[in-house]
Amino acid sequence: MKQVIAVLGALFILVGPIGAAQAENENRECPVGFVNGLSLDDEFGEGSAQMTRCLDQRKKVRLLIQINQSCASPPVNGVCLRAYALGNIRNAINDYEVTHGMTMGEDFEVAAIVHSGGGMLMVKDEVLKAHSKGSNPFEGDVRALLDEGVNFYFCQNTVRGYIRNGTLTAGHATEQLVDGVQYTTAGITAIADFQSNGWQYVQP
Repeated sequence: MKQVIAVLGALFILVGPIGAAQAENENRECPVGFVNGLSLDDEFGEGSAQMTRCLDQRKKVRLLIQINQSCASPPVNGVCLRAYALGNIRNAINDYEVTHGMTMGEDFEVAAIVHSGGGMLMVKDEVLKAHSKGSNPFEGDVRALLDEGVNFYFCQNTVRGYIRNGTLTAGHATEQLVDGVQYTTAGITAIADFQSNGWQYVQP
């Protein structure tokens, strides 16, 4: 009898954690809507909803994006067709708001630390053209994200470099940035500081 009890106890120990792990890993149904207006099964095929992992944490999410280049892919004939990271930020907002029913500023926040080559996205298109430094065809995208509550923090070390190379004008750099862009003293230390304050860092 003691042997039977021992065997049953061992089985309980083995099966219990496995069952718990299976329960933890089961995909949860996404709580709200669908980005393209279609159910996941209709959009991707039968069984897709069951295969989809939805977010676990839906409150107090703080997402920090690093933007350290301006173009997401090599330019075509000298023209950048897709901005670096801005599309990722847009997709993240859609996932939080549409799929998971979260509210910007209440359930989640998004901030971007911008430095190095990413700084070109923060400069007004008219300024780049006036200084013969190319163009910023994504100024409207930056403005739209700012309007939705995304905070962009531009590294002042990068701004100093842009002043030295003639992209921005000494004493007038702030007015030459897209309205609403803020500063941080240094991009790399800002990333570490945000992380120490509970922000989740992502490099697209």
